[in-house]
Amino acid sequence: MTQDERNALSREQLLYTMLCALVKKSDGEIRIKEDEMDEVTKHDMMAMYYDKPNKEVILSMHFLNTLMEDEVF
Repeated sequence: MTQDERNALSREQLLYTMLCALVKKSDGEIRIKEDEMDEVTKHDMMAMYYDKPNKEVILSMHFLNTLMEDEVF
């Protein structure tokens, strides 16, 4: 997928693409138990950062203490 194709994705398509990438990265399977799903609340927050130099999307439940100058929000 090219950068232009990624930029054209809807939020739903981007989420699906990221989930597929995570499953592929985990040898084709991720198992999530019901109780793990139940533990997620509306108070849980996840941040998404983009690391331009490394060309990586960073998903984190922990917020970075210092901002990197190349981050895109």
